[in-house]
Amino acid sequence: MKSLLIIFVLTLWTETLADQSPEPGPEYADVVFLVDSSDHLGTKSFPLVKAFIHKTVSGLPVDAHKYRVALAQYSDRLHSEFQLATFKSRNPMLNHLKKNFGFLGGSLRTGHALREAHRTFFSAPAGGRDKKQFPPILVVLASAQSEDDVEEASKALREDGVRIVSVGLQSASEEELKAMATARFHFNLRSARDLDAFSQNMTQIIKEATQYRDGAAPHIPFPVACQKDSLADLIFLVDESVGTKQNLRNLQNFLRNIAASMDVRYNCTRLGLMSYSDRTNTISLLNSSTTQYEFQEQIQKLSVQAGKSNAGAAIEKMRLEAFSESSGSRRAQGVPQIAVLVTHRPSTDEVRDVAIQLRLQDVTVFGMNIQGADETQLEEIASYPPRQMVSMLKSYADLETYSKNFQKKLRNEIWSQISTRAEQMDLDRTGCIDTKEADIYFLIDGSTSIQGKHFEQIKEFMLAVTGMFSIGPDKVQVGAVQYSHKMRVEFYINDNSNNVNLKNAILNIEQLQGNTYTGEALNFMLSIIKEDKKHRTSQVPCYLIVLTDGRSADDVLEPAERLRAEQVTIHAVGIGEANKVQLQQIAGGEERVSFGQNFDSLRSIKNEVVHRICTEKGCEDMKADIMFLVDSSGSIGHENFGKMKTFMKSLLAKIQIGPDRTHIGVIQFSDKTREEFQLNKYFTQNEISDAIDRMSLIDENTLTGNALISVDQYFTPARGARIGVKKFLILITDGEAQDAVRDPAKALRDKGVVIFSVGVYGANRTQLEEISGDGNLVFQVENFDDLKTIESKLIFRVCTLHDCKNIKVLDIVFVLDHSGSINTQEQENMMALTIHLVKKADVGSDRVRIGALKYSDYPEILFHLGKYSNRSSVIEHLRRRRDTGGNTYTARALDHTNIMFTEEYGSRIQQNVKQMLIVITDGASHDRTLLNETALKLRNRGIDIYAVGVGPADQLELEAMAGNKSKTFHVDNFNKLEDIYLPLQESMCINAHEWCDIQEADVVFFCDGSDMVSNSEFVTMTTFVSELIDHFNIQNQKIKIGLAQFGSGFQKIIELKNSLTIPELKTQIQSIPKSKGFPRMDLALKKVKAMFDPSSGGRRNAGVPQTLVVITSGDPYYDVADEVKILRNLGICVLVWGIGNIHKEQLLPITGHSEKIVTLQDFNKLMNVDVKKRMVREICQSCGKTNCFMDIVVGFDISTHLRGQPLFHGHPRLRSYLPGILEDISSIGRVSCGAGSDVQVNVAFKVNNDREFPAKFQIYQKAIFDSLLQVTVNGPSHLNAQFLQSLWDTFKDQSKSQGQVLLIFSDGLGGESEIMLENQSDRLREAGLDALLVVSLNTTAHDEFSSFEFGKGFDYMTHLTIGMRELGKMLSQYLGNVAEKTCCCTFCKCSGTPGPYGSRGLQAAKVPFRCETHPGCLDLVGGTKAKGCTSQPSLDADEIASGIYFVRFLWSNSEAHLLFFFFQGSPGSRGPPGGYGEKGFPGDPGNPGQNSNIKGQKGSKGEQGRQVIEFILHTENL
Repeated sequence: MKSLLIIFVLTLWTETLADQSPEPGPEYADVVFLVDSSDHLGTKSFPLVKAFIHKTVSGLPVDAHKYRVALAQYSDRLHSEFQLATFKSRNPMLNHLKKNFGFLGGSLRTGHALREAHRTFFSAPAGGRDKKQFPPILVVLASAQSEDDVEEASKALREDGVRIVSVGLQSASEEELKAMATARFHFNLRSARDLDAFSQNMTQIIKEATQYRDGAAPHIPFPVACQKDSLADLIFLVDESVGTKQNLRNLQNFLRNIAASMDVRYNCTRLGLMSYSDRTNTISLLNSSTTQYEFQEQIQKLSVQAGKSNAGAAIEKMRLEAFSESSGSRRAQGVPQIAVLVTHRPSTDEVRDVAIQLRLQDVTVFGMNIQGADETQLEEIASYPPRQMVSMLKSYADLETYSKNFQKKLRNEIWSQISTRAEQMDLDRTGCIDTKEADIYFLIDGSTSIQGKHFEQIKEFMLAVTGMFSIGPDKVQVGAVQYSHKMRVEFYINDNSNNVNLKNAILNIEQLQGNTYTGEALNFMLSIIKEDKKHRTSQVPCYLIVLTDGRSADDVLEPAERLRAEQVTIHAVGIGEANKVQLQQIAGGEERVSFGQNFDSLRSIKNEVVHRICTEKGCEDMKADIMFLVDSSGSIGHENFGKMKTFMKSLLAKIQIGPDRTHIGVIQFSDKTREEFQLNKYFTQNEISDAIDRMSLIDENTLTGNALISVDQYFTPARGARIGVKKFLILITDGEAQDAVRDPAKALRDKGVVIFSVGVYGANRTQLEEISGDGNLVFQVENFDDLKTIESKLIFRVCTLHDCKNIKVLDIVFVLDHSGSINTQEQENMMALTIHLVKKADVGSDRVRIGALKYSDYPEILFHLGKYSNRSSVIEHLRRRRDTGGNTYTARALDHTNIMFTEEYGSRIQQNVKQMLIVITDGASHDRTLLNETALKLRNRGIDIYAVGVGPADQLELEAMAGNKSKTFHVDNFNKLEDIYLPLQESMCINAHEWCDIQEADVVFFCDGSDMVSNSEFVTMTTFVSELIDHFNIQNQKIKIGLAQFGSGFQKIIELKNSLTIPELKTQIQSIPKSKGFPRMDLALKKVKAMFDPSSGGRRNAGVPQTLVVITSGDPYYDVADEVKILRNLGICVLVWGIGNIHKEQLLPITGHSEKIVTLQDFNKLMNVDVKKRMVREICQSCGKTNCFMDIVVGFDISTHLRGQPLFHGHPRLRSYLPGILEDISSIGRVSCGAGSDVQVNVAFKVNNDREFPAKFQIYQKAIFDSLLQVTVNGPSHLNAQFLQSLWDTFKDQSKSQGQVLLIFSDGLGGESEIMLENQSDRLREAGLDALLVVSLNTTAHDEFSSFEFGKGFDYMTHLTIGMRELGKMLSQYLGNVAEKTCCCTFCKCSGTPGPYGSRGLQAAKVPFRCETHPGCLDLVGGTKAKGCTSQPSLDADEIASGIYFVRFLWSNSEAHLLFFFFQGSPGSRGPPGGYGEKGFPGDPGNPGQNSNIKGQKGSKGEQGRQVIEFILHTENL
């Protein structure tokens, strides 16, 4: 007990948040700010310092009895702004700061300032305040190294009891900061810009300094955010055979410039340096030089060397050693890994494969080609696309001048990997939503030139492309053919009904091998596509993606042209040795060709192909107003100005332009703006192109802010803009703005204008982000020639954002006026509106359900919500011509819809799905007096009503129905209904819930309740979380929700095992009080893991996905790496939403992946519907499942077969039971490790006729069994060693780290040698086979296989027989154990108790059975009939399970009692002792029992059992 108490006390001590001395530390202090105001800081940075002081003081409770504050600034002299006793409260102090705090200027003498501050503020009595109760604190800001000594002055202050906090920025000396500070209260920032982020830390630092005790370490290691775009592990690999010392100096200067531009610190940029010639020299590892000074010293170690260029060996050493965790790599934390190769000559060794291996470890590789290097080799080494990743220079002398551009290139790469990746991925998914129906075919090269590991990358490419679409009938369908000199259909277009099945089918593709005949393969595809088109009910886009790595041995042009004649759009992807001319012939144009030197480039090529495919439907019928704001300053020049005009024309060629489509306007700017044309001037491509050609350069300064102000007016109707149409501004510039851009840009964005900023490297990206307000809308290229590379992506983004696309889960009913005032054309216009909305919705039984009702005098339901489960059926029904006539009884129609919003008729109102009604009418209602009451009843049921009025429709009636003017739409005539497509679509989008792919999940929301979050922000956060509940199916406990918060401590609020209803859950979430205190996320993360334990309702042991969603308002203040590692090891996926002044770089250690981090500017963004849907998508998609794979070879050993007989001949039981068994073993479920991991079971069938039915691994479907029914065999099979080997040979890759199982159905061993079978079984087990299971087809002898079977675990004595009860479930359990062993490294899996049997099935059909003598009995022993019954039932002895002794019918009145008597057979004679078995796996330790010294009694031997099963048969049913 004593030891337990000590442990408990230690635990409490280690988790305490504040100093636990007996007496509490002081709460308040006297704080003096000593601020650098020297020329080193400068006038530009001084306002940032001023803002920092303002923010810090705003966070302190300033009062005569709490914190007192004084302020002084210094340069070569000290200037006191105010004393400690000057201000008694905060506001007058802040006013003084605002009005009277001005810049000094002068040299920097920090030592002198410290001495003067000591005399001025700390020498006199502290205004009667006790120093122990109100300790004096001096906060020193310094921007450079002092011209005088600081150490003695600092020491004197500290000896006088003053606690010094030193803050450095710009070029401040780290040594001086340490010399000044008390203990570890020293902080070094990169620039004055970082003060803004640091200000929120400063208040807490002062509080910590207040409570500091001599000899104690400061309690909180406050992090300082890295400089923007400066978090990376960057290694330079340089060719040291540079020839001359001048070249070496140029190289060193280049490295110095790059290093100087980065924030070189242990937690920010880590730099490494390696050189090579014929050998590789590691000069500095990532964890060796962790400061700017240290790395600059390492650069000096470079020297001119002679020798061969073994770049391949150097790259391999860099991969194995320099980018290892032990050398300082932070790849596991999601930190970008970057390598830069600088060389001037070809490599003498092989570089391609080693470079691929490096890039596959997520290392981005840049190449610097100093004229003389092999261009192809550098393209093989560098990442994709080589045009952007390889820089071409004429000599080493150019390196230094190029360094500024290369700095931007590096920073852009870091920015794209950390800051925008998550948002880009989400935008890509959103942009493909409009591609709802399409046929996509893959034609993939499987020739011998492709290595196995590279073929796997082809499959990954296919998975990545198809993962962007919703797969299924009436959706996107996918087919695949593999070719070499032969063709093989991998799966047909309609084989896979959902994304999961398609994924599994792709993973099962195995390489063909052979030569490359692409032309023949294209002809083969043509026949398949023609046949498939016959089965599509409507015409859909058809795409063919051809992927090859070599030159085709036959012609490709004519076959490709025949495909294009069938309206097939071909995208050609070439790798390595693929012929670019042939690729263009295949695609029919360069714009649909992608080429990469290596297969890992497919990761990026995927985006190119997807953007091209999705743009077609995404831009279809787009209606937008797009203004171009074009930089025409002198820095551009005439040549680049021409390239910019070409870029604009090329963009516009990809957009549908017209009066009812997209409108274009153009403004030029320099120091003034020049209107080229307004939005409503030109409506054809030719007119606009001609107008662009006529543009001339202004050739003055760059006043971008002024131009943004000027362009504002062009988005008004007076200047040609349209109301209700999405508005875009595309800014193209090459320079830094010479005026302010933030406020003018914000004013535009606040009016709904989406701003894309396109900058050439001369532009300032920070300014571009300020203009767009979102880094995802910024595009930056190295030069004007590269503008072409962003065309497709920019257009794709415009089309993605021009309308709301996420209409995923919703019940919507259309109420359509069909009164006599509506003619045929008007009816068609009304139907066109409804059909447009249907097309935009993701129609399906579990997605958007649609119902419709027409009315005039009386309502008529066209179809209920549950009627149609696909889009085409809904549209086909709506398009039917219907008569119009009669009066307009709108209230009666609305009342009739009540029945449509019931579960019986397909509504999901009880499942919390939003209910929406759109009524369209063209006149006043004849029952208007009932309208208000009828509509109110519907709205009170939770049905949102949107009222559309045409022409004479009464606006007051529309508002009465909708209950809100904002939910009404009024147009002059039916032709104008097209104008409300977008706003109605937006309304559907707002109402619709997000679809969640996962059926089960444990989700814990972990909210920041610290002092960093205000009370109103906390309410916004909890409201956000409560409203998310509507998007999840929590009613049946499939998805469980938990909630916790953190501040100074951890607070568990709602456990996963809660049984709250949705309203109760929402109420509890919205009523929780804020925890307060300093944010100790590290300690809270340590405790939150318990919320996922089974005792708290977590289901990770059942394989249910585990997700922790952290919502924080600040960066973590402590190291969280250890806590996060524990969470990951438990299979818990962590997502982070950062709100406010957040740095993604600081959040990376929590998630380890930038795509799992989402940042928002402020808490108000949480109320945005799109943000809520985004959260749902991240929870349901970001924590992706990692599959566990199992391959099963099913073999048939039937010794009685004759040649030509069907496979199941003579074995009706096998034919009857096999489909159910295959279904059971194909649905093993999840494994316990890595929650959310499903077991993918692939089955191959080995029959004695490989020619007719070759063994191929595939997902089991009923069609496969139907094919087995048609198979005839070549003769008998015999279960022997050779038979087992033939089954084992079916596994193509026997070294796979996945389950491999043999399942054999056998009619017996016959005379085969059991010893040989045992030996072969042992060999296969050693070779990697995980289980060998045999099911006996012989009901009387089934234990003959036990000597060589394995894989049953503790059921090794159980013998498997066809027809035995639950055989499929037993096999599934054995396979589940194998999956646990191979995927989770556990040796057994504890199964739960079997669930209850299902409900009683339907009554079977009557079976003819007559027995002339009613009283009496019937005994059956192997079919023997007894006295009293003249007709014998057709019971075969083989059909009676072994062990039945006799069966008896007992007749009584109108019932027959059928009794089965079971007796256990007598034991056989004892066999000879067997040899010793293999050593088993060590067992898991059992749970400790309770202490007891009482010995239990020995149980008595059980008696031989007898079982009687009684069936009661009603004779009238016989």
